[in-house]
Amino acid sequence: MLFHMFNQNNFGLKFFIVSMALMLSACKENIKTDPVPPPSQEIKETYGTGEVSRIYTRVNGKIEGKMTDYYPSGAIKGEKFFKDDKQEGKTTVYYENGATKEVQYYVNGLKNGGDTIFYESGNLQYVSEFKDEKKNGYLRKWDEDGGLIYEARFSMDSLTEVKGKPVTQLTRSNK
Repeated sequence: MLFHMFNQNNFGLKFFIVSMALMLSACKENIKTDPVPPPSQEIKETYGTGEVSRIYTRVNGKIEGKMTDYYPSGAIKGEKFFKDDKQEGKTTVYYENGATKEVQYYVNGLKNGGDTIFYESGNLQYVSEFKDEKKNGYLRKWDEDGGLIYEARFSMDSLTEVKGKPVTQLTRSNK
């Protein structure tokens, strides 16, 4: 019957084609796909007032390379490095005047090595050692004039010595 309708006149064929086109377009799903992020993308974050607060790069969705934080004035607040989305290597934090405030070291996202804090004058304030994010080694604190005010030794976050004297289990439990 359909074949017979098409043979008798062109109107039937045209009507059939238009009807099929309308049905197909009505049945078409509206599929939205998320855009694929570019392999490398620079990210700029801002304060509510519009000044840049942080710049870093994402590669395939992971933070890679240098991340720089800024004060609202535009001065550099800190620089850290990332590898495969984990903090890696030297991190430096600055006072707004540009003087170094703190230096830390990371391996595979964990604090490892020295952590040094400076007074704004540049004098040492605090030095400690870390292994896998745990205090491990000496922790020393100085006053602004350079006088040592505290010294302790840690072994994987356990206090073992204060001012050169061993800390025993009994001493720790009596505190």
